[in-house]
Amino acid sequence: MPDAARRGQFTTLLLGTLRAEPDGGLRVRVAGGGHPVPLLVDGAGAVTPVEVGGMPVGAVPGARIDEAEVRLRPGELLVARTDGVTEARGGPHGTEMFGERRLHRALVEATGSSPAALVDRVLRLVDEWCGGHRHDDVAMLAVSPAERG
Repeated sequence: MPDAARRGQFTTLLLGTLRAEPDGGLRVRVAGGGHPVPLLVDGAGAVTPVEVGGMPVGAVPGARIDEAEVRLRPGELLVARTDGVTEARGGPHGTEMFGERRLHRALVEATGSSPAALVDRVLRLVDEWCGGHRHDDVAMLAVSPAERG
């Protein structure tokens, strides 16, 4: 076991590249190392995980980094987030996790929003869920093809 793993020093990774396509779409290539999978939100509000895979960096020697590619059409978004979003504890007793189900529902309800508006909405819901209590790191990034106009 590497020294970093013995000391609990490892990290997850999600790295992506974006390439605009002539028809207005966006090609996204994502490499992952144990990070929560990005979520594709289509124009109809369906939420689909983009399975990337990979292993946390520093946890084992020769950690595997995997990749996936997704094509976003206009009106679709790709959402990445830290586990602090779904693991944020709150609710009526302050102990229940925000969870994947609430995250997916928030994404569906934000269908048609800009990436910035979607992220703002989800982060506001997480803050409300936590009721002002401290929580783990919470970060989100949403990307979509540029609107033509």
